[in-house]
Amino acid sequence: MLKNLLYKIEKLRSGELEGFEVLKEHIQSLDEFQYQQIVERLKFQIELVEKYKPKVRPAIDPMVSTELGIYRRLDDFEIGKLLDYPECCIKSFVEDVRVAIDREHLKEVEEMKEELKNKGIYAIVLPSGFIPCSLKCEEAIKRGFIGYLTKEEFDKILELEKELKEKIRHWHFGYDEYYEKIILP
Repeated sequence: MLKNLLYKIEKLRSGELEGFEVLKEHIQSLDEFQYQQIVERLKFQIELVEKYKPKVRPAIDPMVSTELGIYRRLDDFEIGKLLDYPECCIKSFVEDVRVAIDREHLKEVEEMKEELKNKGIYAIVLPSGFIPCSLKCEEAIKRGFIGYLTKEEFDKILELEKELKEKIRHWHFGYDEYYEKIILP
């Protein structure tokens, strides 16, 4: 998942990837130092994540996200496409202005809770910052943006998150965790 992001960034930098006019211009305008920082930090994150092989990919290093212009909201559709988010989730985020896990998501948790617990599911996990159209979105699940995890899988996510926090230092004060976690009561 993160390797595909790195590939897209490299192709945007070289001008070989179409369909991202705003992001291509932004990435090509970065000075060489900024660009190399993005690439090196993302490669390091990929290396850490691959050790754990999580069912759900973590959020991207906040410094990388910042330099890519994700927080500047250059073009939400292009950013969603760059991050490989399902189109339905991008539309929900942009058109319905969903910027966090909301009441509709929590209602879904209540509806699914017993069934998931009966299957041994301990938690629903998403990358921090990813707001799905639904916690049941099959495409988001397939792409590794939503995971229904057992306690063992959840603990593995916590280990990965701890290592990411320790080894990928950043200054983004609003970025405390790499995963959103909904523990089933």
